[in-house]
Amino acid sequence: MKDKVKNTILKFSMLPEERPCNITVALSGGADSVALLYSLYLLKDELKLSLSACHVNHNLRGEESDGDELFVRRLCRMLDIPLYVKNVRVSDYVGKHESTELVARRIRYDFFSELGADRLIATAHTASDNCETVLINLIRGTALSGLCGIPPKRDNIIRPLIDCTREDIEQFCKENSLGYVTDSTNLSDDYTRNKLRLNIIPELKKINPSLMASVSRMSQSITLDDKFIDSIALSEKKKAEKDGKYSVMALCGLDECVLRRVAAMILDENGIPASALSITKTVQIIRDGKGKINPCQYKFVQIRKKHLFVVTDETKFRKI
Repeated sequence: MKDKVKNTILKFSMLPEERPCNITVALSGGADSVALLYSLYLLKDELKLSLSACHVNHNLRGEESDGDELFVRRLCRMLDIPLYVKNVRVSDYVGKHESTELVARRIRYDFFSELGADRLIATAHTASDNCETVLINLIRGTALSGLCGIPPKRDNIIRPLIDCTREDIEQFCKENSLGYVTDSTNLSDDYTRNKLRLNIIPELKKINPSLMASVSRMSQSITLDDKFIDSIALSEKKKAEKDGKYSVMALCGLDECVLRRVAAMILDENGIPASALSITKTVQIIRDGKGKINPCQYKFVQIRKKHLFVVTDETKFRKI
């Protein structure tokens, strides 16, 4: 697996040309993150890596969470790897209409940012995680971007295990006598991802034993298509824009696929969540050549004198 990790790093150009480079491994203590840490530990001299790790104790599972932190501390001490730990009670940060899982993720990524931009953060997402993500997005009704799955690299986040399956991980840990902790919540099918992992994916693998590799190839192929369409949409948006306004005539001539992306870009740039509903409403007033919508608080997208623009008005508020 060490060679597979190395090949993945090189294939997706995960490392900067200047070496040595700082890599901090997001270490939960589970099999995936332990395998990631140890594989990079084996490669650190060859790839000229300065290696460290970070761990977030979410305090969601009582003594089990504390046990994970203790395990991680011992592992890093054994490998002589610097460790950064954040101890936080996630339940204190969960607001109305928020899931604990999403809040925990936000806290983790905020912690990554706190560690500084002078390093790469390596997370232990695998081909198995990617397959689960693609299936979840598909079930929920995704656009093309949802089928791209988990990107191998984004900003300073790298995922060297993205071509490795969970079976690869378990075999690597066994061969290298690596201990790890098991999150008890992973054994329950109360969560959507676990239902897929425990019940659905095993059935799909009976149809296609190479399911993970097949989904990975599809995701990487769709990513290329998605980036190409995005580049077209960005070019068309720039052509239609002048002084912060957009020519409705220029936008109306676009293919629906490209226009929806242009609409999403305009919304996003103006601090408006680019939901399916807000995109559809924006496209509709463009096609109609008139209209005004209120996609979120204080923000209005409207057309006047054959131009589309976004205004902020805190005196008026109504939902779409």
